Amino acid sequence: MKTLQKTAFYILLLLTAIVTSCGNKSKTGASSDDVNTSAKSEQKAPNEKKIPFQRGSYVEESSVMGKDFKKTVYFDKWGDWTASEDKSEMTIMGHTIKTHKLEIVKGSTHWNIDLIEKTGTTFDLNIPTGLAALLGAAMGATMMEGMEIKELGEEEYLGYKCKKTRVIYAEMEMDVTTLAYGNLTMKTEGKMGQMTILTKITSIDFSAPPASIFEVPAGIEITKN
Repeated sequence: MKTLQKTAFYILLLLTAIVTSCGNKSKTGASSDDVNTSAKSEQKAPNEKKIPFQRGSYVEESSVMGKDFKKTVYFDKWGDWTASEDKSEMTIMGHTIKTHKLEIVKGSTHWNIDLIEKTGTTFDLNIPTGLAALLGAAMGATMMEGMEIKELGEEEYLGYKCKKTRVIYAEMEMDVTTLAYGNLTMKTEGKMGQMTILTKITSIDFSAPPASIFEVPAGIEITKN
């Protein structure tokens, strides 16, 4: 399961780096003051922000090679602070495997925490905000050779006008379509080799996340990398 999750992460990192902008916003009725204000008129998502909303949370569901994953991502300061909670339970050959992990990012400082084992690691890593820079850091310029990127206009998803992009990369047998609002990938669907990929945000909540979600819980043994 860890291998599948890591594979999905690297694929999504690549696709996120490729998708550089998105369409206008048309959603109404959001609970955040900032979102309510901007919802009164058509506005583009702020591309300079890591997440195009000031604060809140969203639920992301993924399916990789027949395995389903679900996580909640809390964010503040336009995505400079995030906390991703991954909690799942699955049975394989009669054995129940439980996962409860928390990844916290505050600026350049990261914490990866296993809430079952009560252990975790921390490290510093600066990730470029600009997606062109992110692509260069993640893949290098040579990765783009032979890659075909098709802009497919806009498509509404969860009430937001998102940029639709199809990425074809024959060398990796990749054919994936993404929907993105600003720097936030809302949906990714397609194939890479024999692996079917589907990742989508299913809901967004603009309520202020609890401050405690961005802090390492008590009783966790943290090791610095």
